Amino acid sequence: MKNTKLPSLNALRVFDVAARSGSFKQASQELGVTQSAVTRQIQTLEEQLEVRLFQRDNRVHSLTPVGLELAPQIEQIFEQLERTIERTRNLSDNTTTQLTVAISSERLRFWLAAKLADFHSLYPHIQLSFSRCNEYFINESAAEMASAIQHQSWDLAIGYGKVTDKHIQSIVLQKNQMLPVSAIKTNNSPFQLPWLINPENPDHQAMLKTYSQQLKSTRIIHCNDVQMSLDLSSAEQAVALIDSSLITPGLSNLKVYNDSAQPCQYPLSIYYRKRQRQPVALVAFIKWLQMIIS
Repeated sequence: MKNTKLPSLNALRVFDVAARSGSFKQASQELGVTQSAVTRQIQTLEEQLEVRLFQRDNRVHSLTPVGLELAPQIEQIFEQLERTIERTRNLSDNTTTQLTVAISSERLRFWLAAKLADFHSLYPHIQLSFSRCNEYFINESAAEMASAIQHQSWDLAIGYGKVTDKHIQSIVLQKNQMLPVSAIKTNNSPFQLPWLINPENPDHQAMLKTYSQQLKSTRIIHCNDVQMSLDLSSAEQAVALIDSSLITPGLSNLKVYNDSAQPCQYPLSIYYRKRQRQPVALVAFIKWLQMIIS
């Protein structure tokens, strides 16, 4: 029965040099060892492989047919190993990895931006770049997001939606609520003021449907930007609808109508390309997001 144990790497290296140099003496000079050390390594390799690799005739060492078959393959393996090691040596602690994050402007401003200093302190060599996207990935916007990730324009996207593309993987970050808020703190009911509604936001539409009776006589103002809605809440003395995860200390001046909150239809999620092995930078960023939310 043949020995299935892998042979010594050092013995293989000695064989590679001896096969290319044509003599054990020259191999010993190249390796900086004694000729007897070369001989012992070759003998060890032959014993491990249970084959004869060199014909020995006084000082002449010629390869056997098995040795001739093995030599170029071993040479190729060591060349590849040397290239790999050289690439590794060229890497340094200052090597920067780029990661492109697709995120809505409101989520970046109210939710992520203030937390980024913590990420950079933990992972100083991961450089983040940002691309603006929709907050909701539904129908066309879901297809556009999937295409951008598959074509590597984005590494990941953060938002709400139901993405069925088999090439896209998702991780739920948290479940949030849609909250009515107002800059008018003296008002006890959100239904006594105009409502600022984004007609393209499914959670806004769901709120309108849920409170259709209470809002029957309410003036509806269309606005598709969160920051504009917050500004108009004061200027128009109106109610804005905002995702609960976006409520920050900077918005402490708002009156929040918690009793009228409604669960968002989809959980806040991360979307990225499905692959057998994910890039280290992507994994690090996802784990960090999960950490700051938990």
